[in-house]
Amino acid sequence: MKKAKNIHSIDSLEREIYRLQVEAKSIEEKLDGSIDYLQRNYSAMFVNSIFAMRKDKEEGKSGFFDSFFKNEHFNAAVNKITDRIADRAGEGIDTLIDKIFHKRK
Repeated sequence: MKKAKNIHSIDSLEREIYRLQVEAKSIEEKLDGSIDYLQRNYSAMFVNSIFAMRKDKEEGKSGFFDSFFKNEHFNAAVNKITDRIADRAGEGIDTLIDKIFHKRK
């Protein structure tokens, strides 16, 4: 953005006003282009920011899932669920084996 020139007459004032209007129009077009780009690409930008799918991922930074799976509460809940599923599966297998061998006797 240029600094306003010294204005000494009506003509120089009108030229400065025109220059500022042209500059404002240029800035408006750039802003419209940026908004259009954002509207076209917001979903991809959202996905990339959440799942950290950047090719140039910096070392030391972790994505959403990395942080999620490193959480102690999450891991404790998953362990509790898997233990319960394993117990139920074991009981079901035992029941199935009992039924199979009981019918053969």
